[in-house]
Order: sequence, then structure tokens, then C-alpha cells
Amino acid sequence: MIRKYADQTEWGGMITKCFSVFRKKTIGFSGNIVLFEAVKVKDPLYKSYGHGDYCVVNDGYKWLQHFPDNAHFVMTSVYDDRDRIVKRHFDICESHGLTDTGIPWYDDLYLDIVIMPEGELFVYGQNLLDEAYAQGLVSDNGYKLAWDTANQVMEEYRKGSLDLMLIADKHLAEIYEN
Repeated sequence: MIRKYADQTEWGGMITKCFSVFRKKTIGFSGNIVLFEAVKVKDPLYKSYGHGDYCVVNDGYKWLQHFPDNAHFVMTSVYDDRDRIVKRHFDICESHGLTDTGIPWYDDLYLDIVIMPEGELFVYGQNLLDEAYAQGLVSDNGYKLAWDTANQVMEEYRKGSLDLMLIADKHLAEIYEN
């Protein structure tokens, strides 16, 4: 398992960034929200999904991360420099919390679900999860938790009941209103 931090300190591609953490408790969501803004980057970062390459970090891009209480995933909504959604990314995790200095973190279980604006859904990291499990880095319970959580997220998405996707854009707008 890998502990990852919301302030993206491990990624050296940032020249200038803004990072804010908010606690939110409303109907439909309770948890921490992180707004990570890539003000200036060394080079754009592209990722391949399906048959295309998509820019996921560039000057002016925003990552809005939701850390829902009592959930085993973190959802990142990636917006371009005109606040258009690029993708939604679900990192399946064993747990998440805050450092002593208030930086959100999560213990990544390697399995990721990516949902594109056109509705395409991709699952990534199955091989990494299997390798970590075989090496004893992920327990039986962790392995089961990863797949149970991923299947739940995918099922809710296919049913149209993945409410967090619907309220993320609203949360971004609310942050800029205040």
C-alpha cells in the first residue's frame, strides 16, 4: 500500500500551485474537500484513456478532491483552464485521514476507476493490486475491500446514482463564490 498526499508534494512538475482544504457537511456529502490549482507547470501531463490521450495537468488546471467520511475511495475531478471537466478519477483506498498539519492523505489500494465526460468508464491498476496482494503488501481483507468498493462505485455510476459526481461541480462553484 502507498500513502499518497493531496498536496502533490511527490510530483515535481509544479512551478507554482495553490492548495486549499475545506471541511464540508451538507446533504449528500460529509468530508474533506481539496482544491489543488496548477498555476504554472514545467510541462503538461498527459494520460491515455481508451483510444485517446488527455491532458490532466497544465497551467490553470484544477483538481477537486473529495474525501468522503467513512468511504474507501477518494474522488478527483480534473478541470481544464476553463473549468470544463476532463475526467473523474476514483482512487480506491483502505483509509484516508489528515496529517498533523491538516493535509489529507489516503492509503492507496492501487485500483482506480476513471470516468470520462462522454461516459466511458475504465478500471486501472488490477495488475498492481494483484502484485501487491501476492507480495503480502495488501491483506486478504484489503484485496476484498478494493474490489467491493470498486464494484460499488461502478454499479452506482451505471445506475446514475453516484451523487458525488453530480455535486462536485457545485462544490467548485461554491468555493469560488466565497
